[in-house]
Amino acid sequence: MTVFFKALLKSLFPQRCAYCGKVVSADEYACGDCRKILPRIEGEICSRCGRAKKECSCNGEKYFLSQAAPFCYEGVVRRGLHVFKFRNGRQNSEAYCYEMAETVRQRYADKKFDYIVPVPMTKKSVRRRGYNQVEILAEGLAELLGAEFRNDILFKIYETEKQHGISYILRKGNLTGVFDVPEPEKVRGKSVLLCDDISTSGETFNECAKMLWLADASEICCISLALTNPRKKNKSKK
Repeated sequence: MTVFFKALLKSLFPQRCAYCGKVVSADEYACGDCRKILPRIEGEICSRCGRAKKECSCNGEKYFLSQAAPFCYEGVVRRGLHVFKFRNGRQNSEAYCYEMAETVRQRYADKKFDYIVPVPMTKKSVRRRGYNQVEILAEGLAELLGAEFRNDILFKIYETEKQHGISYILRKGNLTGVFDVPEPEKVRGKSVLLCDDISTSGETFNECAKMLWLADASEICCISLALTNPRKKNKSKK
């Protein structure tokens, strides 16, 4: 989307808080009330799982180097993401991309990514929803970071049960063989930043990263807008 078109949209439609939907000024992404209670991941952070050290959930073999996210999946972030994913709230993406880009600059300051690759959805899921919210985030993030957005590398072959509703052990098996990199030469020797909206156990990232690793990607890191807290029961739709 061009700068002119973005400006035109803002002149025609009021800017709204990406978390609660209140009208805000044209240069703001969030209202004052939401900014105060955004559940940011702060303090001492585990670079591998991206959570605060006290909530670290690292376990098992990982094919990615590390993952990061600006927020915990709770409160106003959970509310805003629900609108973004299930109520055609694509206007929220600008705020979310900004937050994710800031996190990448902080947590991956020493890295230069060749590609930003979205965790893929099946064509059936995209048709059912009407849009691919992860591609929207990945493309906006690539623009902010000056990296190349690629949605032609990693594919999801078939539908699976939602990850949040099953045990950790079943989550691993639920995703086995689901993703594919049909043309490995596209990613060989490249540094990749995998992008998703929400990460629960990290198994979706890990399965995607495994396929990229098998295709000889040089380095794989992960970014999402939010991470679930493994110590809390979550009623997410992810």
